[in-house]
Parts: sequence; structure tokens; C-alpha cells
Amino acid sequence: MRDDDDQPWRPAAPARASAVWEGAPARSDGGPRAADVDDAGDLAPAAPDPAVSTAGPLRPPGRASSALTGVARAAAARSRRLTPTRRVAGLIGATALVAALVAVGGVAAGPEYAPVARASFEVDDLRTAPTTTAWSTDLRSVLAPGAEADCVGFDGSTRLGDDDVLVTTSAQGYVPDSGCEDAPGRLARLDARTGEVLWVADVAEAVGIDAIGLQVSVDPATGDALVAVQSIVGSGLARLDTETGEVQEVLRGPPDDGATGQVDESDGSDESDGSDVSDGSAAGGLADGSDPGYDPEGSSPSTGSSTGSVLQVEGLSTTAVVVSEQPGDRFSDEGAVVAQGGRSLYRLYRADDLSAPTWTGNAGAGLSVRLVGDLLVIDVGDEPLVVDARTGAVDPLPGGLRNVESWAASLDGVVLSGRAGGEPTMVSLDSDGALRWSARLPSTSYPSVTDSCISVTVPGGEVTCLDPRTGDELWSRTLRAPGGGDRDGDGAGGSGSGEAEQVQAYFGTATDDVLAAVVDADEQGDPSGLDRGKEVHALAALSGDERWVTELPVASYVIATSRTTGYAATFFPSGRDTPTLIAFDLSDGRTLWTIELSSGSFTSAFWGPTLVRVDPGGVVHGLTTGVELAG
Repeated sequence: MRDDDDQPWRPAAPARASAVWEGAPARSDGGPRAADVDDAGDLAPAAPDPAVSTAGPLRPPGRASSALTGVARAAAARSRRLTPTRRVAGLIGATALVAALVAVGGVAAGPEYAPVARASFEVDDLRTAPTTTAWSTDLRSVLAPGAEADCVGFDGSTRLGDDDVLVTTSAQGYVPDSGCEDAPGRLARLDARTGEVLWVADVAEAVGIDAIGLQVSVDPATGDALVAVQSIVGSGLARLDTETGEVQEVLRGPPDDGATGQVDESDGSDESDGSDVSDGSAAGGLADGSDPGYDPEGSSPSTGSSTGSVLQVEGLSTTAVVVSEQPGDRFSDEGAVVAQGGRSLYRLYRADDLSAPTWTGNAGAGLSVRLVGDLLVIDVGDEPLVVDARTGAVDPLPGGLRNVESWAASLDGVVLSGRAGGEPTMVSLDSDGALRWSARLPSTSYPSVTDSCISVTVPGGEVTCLDPRTGDELWSRTLRAPGGGDRDGDGAGGSGSGEAEQVQAYFGTATDDVLAAVVDADEQGDPSGLDRGKEVHALAALSGDERWVTELPVASYVIATSRTTGYAATFFPSGRDTPTLIAFDLSDGRTLWTIELSSGSFTSAFWGPTLVRVDPGGVVHGLTTGVELAG
């Protein structure tokens, strides 16, 4: 036993740090550090992005932080002179004081971001430019084997669950004798996190038509997909099991079981005495050649032949589909309408049953129908109607609305805008088609709809938010063009170019913030749209308070948001310029990075949560930054 074994154990004290923070190494010439000089040779602070987790040496505290440290030191010195009881009380008081200073001074406060209201719209939070390819998949070899690279395009904008997407193919640049006539109409399920193709379905072959494009919707109740297959003339429809890719049902033309009426090809020029068309229903136009309009009783078979009739998908929602049957001789081989007049039969189906329609109706060619969810709005002159796809019930469109111009889903129902009594009006219907409310609008407008706000924007910069449940105005404010005064509309604060002449609203983002843009009047004539002349404002849905503002090119739209990052894409229909993606901070609007998007055929920038790039050869790449976010 050692002599000191009976002594209390005392661990060795750790070595004292030479400094509480590591200073920057000084240059021998006394100039700034290389890390503090940007590419242009200007001094640039090396502050890390507050939303990105970083590792490295501690930095010197700022002045405010040093002041707080001084307060803490003084409190500690005083505490050592107090009794234990008073020392505990003093510690609690000092903690509260520091917390109050932080709250008031904002020393430790981080950036503020709006809550994610719609997780199904959220995409990856890419705080720095994506430089890493997480995966690559050759879609052309999988979905379009043998097709020329410039004949087929791919799009993965239909999201399925958290990570998967449905990828569609489409014919690009199709004209007769172009060599692109046989581009396939296939659908695939892709894991957007790994790039794995889970299944492929040849929908065009199942429907039996040559496809130039596909349109997809997913029924939230069953998870099945409705796929509309568009050809040069006519359409087809299929219902697929999205777990397996198996085709469940196909709708490819007039039914052969006589359950519904056939197309009446009469153009109203029948030389008979008209006794068989006294009500203008199944047999076509009236004896005087006029078009009787919509006929709700036109569900019985007509005497005309259905040979050569064409099926057209007129509207597709997640829960229903409406199709028309039209005479084939209305269309040229290139799909152009070459004959007017005559009648068409319309049929409405539930998404989970394509075997029998819930409603049919006869009408003149060119009838305007709008399908949102289970509600079909038929805009026919002075007597617009609403049809319930679940029951086939037909009722007058409530609210006195005529000339429907816009429509969108809202709170399991629909909001429509048009005119009532000659005045711009919006009506809201519940899921049964009953009127919730009706509200006058300042002018004709296309609204942006969320569960928190229906935002209406009009030329001049005015943005108004209506309560989706009552139609009451929650707030209204006028935005000014860049440099055109303050953003509250009192006219002070700058000269600029006056009020904006164009206001645009966006939807499809993960937050309920109202995103409205004002365009500088001097920039609207820029044919390229490259110059930055558009300010996008994020306004809190319930108050209208501005969260942030960012300046973007005129030819750009906000397409997605994540938890802390927003994304805008430029578009150039001429194809002469390369589209770009601009990422910006959702707390202050500052630009974070910019990259070029696919230079080939159009595709969505985000497939599910993943940013992708599709190269001209048909290989899709999933992109990432490799940077993990804090929290």
C-alpha cells in the first residue's frame, strides 16, 4: 500500500484554455485574412448561415454579446459575497435579466420562419447550391426504349406519399412525319429519394391509342390513379393501382351496353318536320336549326350512329372525371376542329368506378364544364348548373353567378369567380354544392386559395384576403412597384415608377402565406424577362403583415418552399435561354444561390421533395447539398 492511499482522491485539474475563442491568424503584412476577401476583392464577412449546422472554431463575441458577458461577470462577483440563500435568489434574478436582454436586444434571436401548413407540399431545404448527385436513373431506357432523345419528355410532378412520384412520358415536338409519332405513353412510380423505378405501366397500350401525353390525378381515398391518355384526336382513360401499376379499368369510347346515350351527330339541318326533336333532346338541334343548349334529359340513346365518335377528357379531378363524345368528322387528322355545330354527350364518372356514369347530358359543342372534386359546374348561358358526381344530382348554380372564369378547391368544396348581376363576384359552395357565401370582388381576378386565406389580386397592386369560411374581408393592402413608395400604400418613401401594373399570386407552397408579386411598369416590356423587376411579397395569411420581400426576374414564378428556403424558377417559352432556379431565404428574402435547370424538355424542378435535373439524353439526377440542417 502506498503512503497516500488513505488520502482523498483528487483528480488532476484540466489544463486552462489559452483563450475562450480562437482568433484569426494575422497576416504578416497586417492585411485582412484571405477568407475575408470575396472573389471581387471586396471585404466579406465570414458569417455562417444561421439555418445551417456548421463546425469550426469559436468566433470572437460581438459587442452586444460582450456586454452580456460583462453583466454576467458582475453578477457572479456580487454573488460570491452573498449568503447561499440569497445567492440562489440572485442567480434566478440574473438569469431572468439576461433572458430579458436577449428578448429585447435580439442578441440570440434567430431568423423567423412561417410554420409549414401543408407538409405534402414541402420540399428539401437546400441552403447551399446542390453540388452532389444523390442518384441517377436512365428514364429513357426504362420508359421509352428506342425513342429518340429529343422525341420524349418526362415529368414527375405528381406526388405519391412522402417520397414517391408518378413519372409520365410525353411526345416532344410532335408533328406528322417528324419521327416522333411513336413516343410511348407510359407511367412509372419512382422513389425520389433513391431513384429506384418501382414499376412501369404502358397506359397507352392498355387504352389502345397512340399517346402524345398523360395527365394524372390520385384518389386520396383509394390511392388509385386516374390517367388520361391524350392522342392527336381524342382521349382515353385508365384507373391504376399505384401499389402495383396494374390497370384496373379502362374507358376508351362510347359504351356498348346501351347504359348511356350515344353522340347525336345531327347539326340541326334535318329536313324532317321536326316532330321527333320537339324538345331538342337526344336527336340534336331544333327544327329551325338553332342549338337548344344543354338538355338534362339527353341520356337516352339517339337515333344517330356512334361510329367514328371521339372520346375527349374534359375535366379530371382526384375523385371524378367528365368526358364528352363528339363526332369524329369534327376534327382533322392533325386534331384541329374543322366542323362546328352538332351535339355532344357528356358523361360524369366517379374516380373509383368507370363502369357506369353517375350523370349524362346532351349539349351543343363547346359547352364549358369545370370539375373540382366531386362538383361539376356546367356554364350554359343564363342557367348554369352544378352536378354532384357522387349522386348525379343536378341543381341550379347558387349565388346568381354567370360566366365562370376561375375555380379552385376550398374546404372540401369549391370557390368560383365570375359575374353576378354584371358585377365581379365570388361564390363558395360546400361539398354538396350548397352556397356557403357570396362576395363582390373589386374586379375580375383569379384567386389563390388556402385553408387560411383566399387572396384576390387586381391590377394596381391591391391584394385582398377573404376568410374561406365566411367570405368576410380579413385584410387588404396595396403593394407598390420596386422603388415606387412604401409598401403600405400611403405614397411616401420614394419616386420609382408608380404603382405596379401587374400583380400575380402563387399557390402550391408549403406555407399559407400569401405570395403576391408586383412588377415594375418599366420592366414588363422586357422580352427576355431576365432583368430583375419583380418584387415578391410574403404576407401573413391572417394579418397581411409582410414577412419578407425578394426581387426576382420578371419571367419567374415561386414554385416551391421548404422549411426555411423558397424557390423560384425562370421560364422562357422561346427555348433560347436556359431556365434557372433561384433559392432565397424565407425569413428575409435574400438570395442564397442560383443554378441552371434542365436545358432540354420541360420538367418540374422538384419531383416530390427532391430537386432533379433531367439531361437531354433522358437521364434524371437527384440533387443534394450534403449539408444537414440544425434542429
